[in-house]
Amino acid sequence: MIRLAMGAAGAVFLVVPVFIGALSDTEHRAAPVPGQVEGIPDVVLGAYAQAAGQLEVEYPGCVGMTWPVLAGIGKVESNHAAGHKISSEGRVHPPIIGPRLDGSGAGGNTTAHTDRDGGVWDGDVEFDRAVGPMQFLPSTWASHGFDATGDGVADPHNVVDAAWSAAVYLCVSNPHATVVDFGDEDDLEAALLRYNRSASYVEEVRGHIDAYAELAAHSASAPGSGTEASSAQGRVAVEWALAQVGKPYLWGGTGPGTFDCSGLVMRAWEAAGVGLPRVTTDQVHAGRRVGLKEVRPGDLLFYDTGAPGGSPSHVTMYVGDGQMVNAPGTGRFVRVEPVNGEYYRARFVAAVRPG
Repeated sequence: MIRLAMGAAGAVFLVVPVFIGALSDTEHRAAPVPGQVEGIPDVVLGAYAQAAGQLEVEYPGCVGMTWPVLAGIGKVESNHAAGHKISSEGRVHPPIIGPRLDGSGAGGNTTAHTDRDGGVWDGDVEFDRAVGPMQFLPSTWASHGFDATGDGVADPHNVVDAAWSAAVYLCVSNPHATVVDFGDEDDLEAALLRYNRSASYVEEVRGHIDAYAELAAHSASAPGSGTEASSAQGRVAVEWALAQVGKPYLWGGTGPGTFDCSGLVMRAWEAAGVGLPRVTTDQVHAGRRVGLKEVRPGDLLFYDTGAPGGSPSHVTMYVGDGQMVNAPGTGRFVRVEPVNGEYYRARFVAAVRPG
């Protein structure tokens, strides 16, 4: 589906770009996401879930966003980048580029959109084409495209950047609303019409949203089903845990204001739709053991720190790039630190992938 309405939008909105993994003190729970959704690659599903879960943190006036809303759009726009390779960082190859919008009628377009990006994103220096898995016009991407991966480039061909930018656009594209509630039928329909001013488009997207919402509800009603958690769920758990950085440690704390180590990882995985036991000595058995060289974001790292209650007595969560999020102890705060730090390296017990 070609993004026509977005390019036609006349208002310019002041939006501050944010890295989707940015730290926040706001309580926030991502919508539960199934371990797998047929037809949606794990990286794409993770991008939808991350963007939906983070939106209300960064934009408190926008509530009720869920991954099925973004998945419904992604299904219609590009079938979730079907037929393309998607890197672990979200880069889609080859790029998804729509028909030339020269007013000839291709893709249903009868209004010419002359080139606005010098061919940078669409390879066309005469006319624009919709680009990326969420099919942005280059002119819209120039004002509403954001870097969600933290690599310094806002790239419409990266599904993580594209999903976050779509979520923000749906949020801010009504300059007159103080609150946009995506759980409200009227607000959701209006937002989808701002994304593409076509009643048939909205009807098609809504059908997919409803189907994905049913899957999400099923996932939420049956957490910890015994199957290994997906990488998409791990990414959601990581984003939730990172949003708690800076909050104080409290023994027995399970949020929202304070956490102990096992309370933090339990709540993070709960946000991803997976139930974990409350204490470390039970959590270590709630999944599959993996080697340290195999760990991926969301995996739990267990340590014997000598605290009462048996071994392992401490747990952290791997977040990627050799880092872990950790609620370390009394008088300290939730923080991110290297996995191979001297203290924890000497006390390592096991790495576990929940499920």
